[in-house]
Amino acid sequence: MNKKQNTGNIIKRLFFIGMKFKTRFIWALIVSVILASVSVYRPIFTQHIVDTDIIKLKQMDVLVKDIYLLILLVVAETFFNFLLVFLSNFIAQNVIRDIRERLYHKLIYFKTSFFDKTAIGNLVTRAVGDVETIATVYTDGFLMVFGDVLKVVFVLVAMFQVNVQLSYIGLAILPIMLVITRFFQKKLKKAFGDERAWTSTQNSFVQERLSGMSLIQVFNRQEAEFKKFDSINISLKAALLKTVFYFSLFFPVVELISSVFIGLILFMAGFNALYGSNATPGAILAFIQFINMLIRPLRQIADRFNNIQRGLVGAERVLGIMDEDNAMPNLGTIKKDHIEGKIEFKDVHFSYDEKQEVLKGVNFKVNPGETVAIVGATGAGKSTIIQLMTRFYDINSGKILLDDVELRDYELFNLRSKIGVVLQDVFLFHGSIYENLTLGDDIPLEKIKEIAGEIEVDDFIERLPGGYDFVVSERGSSISLGQRQLLSFLRAYLSNPKILILDEATSSIDPESEKLIQKATEKITKNRTSIIIAHRLSTIVNADKILVMDSGKIVEEGKHAELLEKGGYYSNLYKAQLSHEIIG
Repeated sequence: MNKKQNTGNIIKRLFFIGMKFKTRFIWALIVSVILASVSVYRPIFTQHIVDTDIIKLKQMDVLVKDIYLLILLVVAETFFNFLLVFLSNFIAQNVIRDIRERLYHKLIYFKTSFFDKTAIGNLVTRAVGDVETIATVYTDGFLMVFGDVLKVVFVLVAMFQVNVQLSYIGLAILPIMLVITRFFQKKLKKAFGDERAWTSTQNSFVQERLSGMSLIQVFNRQEAEFKKFDSINISLKAALLKTVFYFSLFFPVVELISSVFIGLILFMAGFNALYGSNATPGAILAFIQFINMLIRPLRQIADRFNNIQRGLVGAERVLGIMDEDNAMPNLGTIKKDHIEGKIEFKDVHFSYDEKQEVLKGVNFKVNPGETVAIVGATGAGKSTIIQLMTRFYDINSGKILLDDVELRDYELFNLRSKIGVVLQDVFLFHGSIYENLTLGDDIPLEKIKEIAGEIEVDDFIERLPGGYDFVVSERGSSISLGQRQLLSFLRAYLSNPKILILDEATSSIDPESEKLIQKATEKITKNRTSIIIAHRLSTIVNADKILVMDSGKIVEEGKHAELLEKGGYYSNLYKAQLSHEIIG
C-alpha cells in the first residue's frame, strides 16, 4: 500500500504543502535572519563593554548605559526566539490540519476493495498518529534549521573577524558533526520505521479485538488474545528502545566532541594571551560566547535532524496513502434528474480477487416499477448484485444497463443519488436518531415524522427516551436489530430513490419487528423498481419476478407459483425452509 519515496522528494513535497502559508513562512524567515543577527551581535557588544567601557574609558555612566543596551539586546533576542518558535508551530499545525483534510478526503472516495484489504487500525494510525509526527518537520524542520544554519554562518564570520587562528578550530568541528549526524540519521530512520509499523499493527489488533469482544468472551479466548497482544507489545517496546538507544548514544557523543573543541579553543586562547597575542580580554570573552553559540546550533541541528527523521517516516507513510489511486473511476458524464428504473444485466462476470469468479455470466432484466426478488444459498452471489448496482465494485466483463445506458457512463454521484439501499448489516453512527436518518442533510423534523408515520416507524421512535433526539451508541448497539433495520428502511425512504435495493433481513429479528419491516417493504417498494435479496422465501411470494441463483448463475426465473410448479431448485429450497420453520 505504501509507495517508497526518497527523503529529498518527501521534503520537497512537504515544503510545497507548507508554502500554502507562504506569507507566514516569509515572516518566519525574516524573524530567523533578525534573530541570528541579534544573537551574533551580543558577543561583539560584550567585547565592546569589556575592552572600551571597562578597560579603556573606565566611565561608569557609559558602562551603565551599555549594560542597559545589552539587557535590551537579550530581551530582543528572547522575543524574536519566541516569535520564531510560535510562527513555526503555527505553520506546522495549519499544515497538519491541511494534510489531515486531504488524507480524509482521499480516503472517503476510495474503493470498497481498498478497505477490504486494509486493516482499519492501520489507517487510523496513519490518519492520526503518523500525521501528528509530520509536525516535527515544520516545528524542528525548515524554519528552525534555517535559523540555526544562519546563526552558524553569522558566528563563523564574526569569529574570523575576532581571531582567525581560533576560528580554524571552530571550523573543524563542522565536518565531524556532519558525519556523526548522518550516521545516526540512517540508524534512526530504520528504527522509527519499525516503531511506526509496530504501532500500526498494535492499533489494528486492538481495534479488531475491541470490536469483536463478545466473540472473544463467548469462546473463552481472553488469555490467547492477551498473549498475542503481549507479543506485539514486546516487539513495539523493542522498536521503541532501539530509538531510545540511538538517542541516548547520540547526545553524549555530541557533548564529548563539543567539550573537546571548547577545550582546544580555550587552550589556544590562553596560549595566545600568555605569549604576547594581541587578543584583548573582551575578544577572548566574546570568543567563548561565540563557541557556545556555535556548538549550540550544531547540536540543535543534529537533534532536529533526528526529530525530523521521525516526521519524515510518518510523512512517507501518509503520502504513500495519498498517492494511492484507489478512487472508484468516475468518468461518466451522464446526469439525469429523472430515471425510469429499467435495469438489465447482460452476461455479467465478476470476481473480488481476480481468481475466483463470483458471478458467471448473469443475465436478467427488471422493468420500471417491478419488484424482483433474488434468492439462493449463501455464497450464490446475491449480495454481489447490490455491490455492482451501486458501483462499489466494477464488473470484469459484460454490461449493466440502467435505462439502456451503461452504468459506468453515469456520473457516479448522480447514479447513487437515484438508488436507495437497505443492507442486512445496518450501520448507525454514534449520534441522535435524527442525525442518523438525515446523515447531515437539512430535512425538517416534521417531514421525517410524516414519512415515518407512512411506514409505521414513528411510534417506536417516539417511545425511545428523547424520541428523535435519542442518542444511538456506536454501531447502534443501544437499540434492537429490528429497530436498526426499521431506521435503515426510513433512511432509504427519506431519500426518495427511484431504485430500491433491499438486503431483506428478517431471519434474526422478533416477530413484531418482522411485521413492521414487511409493511415497510410493501410501502417503500410501491411504484419503485425494487430488487430484494430474500432470506425468508415466505416474504417474497408476491414479487413480480423471482431470480434463483446458484454458484454465481441464475438457474431459475419466474413467479412464486410458477417456480413451485416446476419442482426445481426453488421448490426444493422453499420446502426445506418451510419444514425448518415448522420444526422450529
